[in-house]
Amino acid sequence: MPGSARVPAGSVLGVDAFECDRTTMAIVAAALADDGEGAAALLEPLGRRDVSRVAVRLAAMAADALLAVAEETGGGREEALAHWQACIIAHESRRTEE
Repeated sequence: MPGSARVPAGSVLGVDAFECDRTTMAIVAAALADDGEGAAALLEPLGRRDVSRVAVRLAAMAADALLAVAEETGGGREEALAHWQACIIAHESRRTEE
């Protein structure tokens, strides 16, 4: 298609898959270290579509982790969803207390 940019094979909308995975893992590490500023700095050089891809990867990783924890205790997707909802409520309640 004339005028459209081609994305190289193996890339994720301008950032190759390896770099996208590295960024995603670095953001998780920053979050675990309670470094929101550092996580945000990792996203700054990325375009909007690349940031969206990283967000989707992070959501998939979180879902996998929640499901794994639920399965370890004999639960499944319903328990994982219930745990996630409890986490959201706890997060929101901490936010309103600030």
